[in-house]
Order: sequence, then structure tokens, then C-alpha cells
Amino acid sequence: MPWIAGADGFKSQWCVVLQNVESGELRARICPSFAGLLTLAEKPSVITVDIPIGLPEVTRPGGRLCEQQARKILGSRASSVFSAVGRAALRAHSQVEADQISRDAGGLGVGAHAWGLAEKLREADAVMTPERQHLVREVHPEVSFWAMNGRSPLPAGKKTLEGMLGRMDALEAEGFPSTFVRQLPVGLRVGRDDFLDACAALWTARRISAGLAERLPEQLDLDSRGLDQAIWF
Repeated sequence: MPWIAGADGFKSQWCVVLQNVESGELRARICPSFAGLLTLAEKPSVITVDIPIGLPEVTRPGGRLCEQQARKILGSRASSVFSAVGRAALRAHSQVEADQISRDAGGLGVGAHAWGLAEKLREADAVMTPERQHLVREVHPEVSFWAMNGRSPLPAGKKTLEGMLGRMDALEAEGFPSTFVRQLPVGLRVGRDDFLDACAALWTARRISAGLAERLPEQLDLDSRGLDQAIWF
């Protein structure tokens, strides 16, 4: 069956929302690892993930070009876009060591929040190859919601009630059933904001599957391993 998937990371796991593009059937589950996204039983033809794919060796001011452009369009929601930690710092064993490595190489310091994503970044970077980017694409939920909302950033943060309701409204307007987005699927133990972000990732997977997706930046931006650094929406 022709499935597509959108995934959002939380803690050490991934919330995955899948859809059959022919029947419209939706499914949601927790996946324990990034590598596990590549072995889903449905064998999705497109998988969109909220994690940087393609990394600099050292994080420079402003981060990757896709992150710079995402902040520019998001305006009031720009702070939701974090600069990916560079590969040199990811080799560190602690946030303090990573911060020193990055600064010594002329890059930005590595804060606690950025370091909190280090394990997921390592995991994705170890699995991804240029060839796998035909299957797996990077997304940022706020960019997807921006595109859904008439290319205008949603005004409220995703963890607020207003923000959650606005995101549900946006997804419903794009064809997601109200019963699916307004209550967590039975047995899905994940924060509602993470679930809605996974739905936004799936929305972009839909657009990729239909040949309608766009990207930041428009042109290829390859890292040292040949990975294209792009946020799709």
C-alpha cells in the first residue's frame, strides 16, 4: 500500500504519523529510533523528519542557510529554529567539551538545549546518506504550519492552548479529520504538541509525494558528506 510518514522526535523516541495516500487511512505510533523509521512495516515512500539532515563541521553564526531562511519567514516564531550542532562538537562527551570544541574552531558555543539534541543528531547523521534523501527529508513543523496558514506564522506557541487549537485548525483545514487531530490516538503516549508536529511533518510528506513541495533554500546546499541541507514544506 502507498504509505507516507511524518515524524517528530521527543525524548529518546519518535512520534510517527502515517497515511495511506489512496485510502486516506491514518495511523500513529511510537518508533524507538531513527533507524527504525527506515524499517516501518508500511514501507512509506516518503518520510519527513523534524531533525537536521546534513551538518556543518562547525556551527557558524546564523547556522545553516536553511535555518537562516526559516527564521526570516517565521518572524515572531523565529526562535523555534535552532542552529544544528556541528559534527566536530558532536564528537564530544559533554556539553562543556562540545562548547569548547566549537569555540576553539571559530564556531558558536553549544548551549544546553542544543546539546540536548546531540544524541538524535548523531543517530540521524550516522544513518543518512545522499541516496537516502530520496526517501527521508528534513522538515521544521513551524515552517509547515507557516505554509498551511497562508504563509504567515501562527501567533501562539505550540505548548499554549491557543497555539494547539490554532495548529489543530490549520491541520483540519488541510483535510485532517477533527477526530484524529483533536484527541490523541488511543495508546499513543506522547505530548499533544509533539503529535501535532508529527502531523505537520506528514502534511509536508503529502506535498512531496504529490510533487507540490518547496524547500529552503531553493538551491542545493551540500555538506562535506554530500548531504543536501534543506527544510521542506
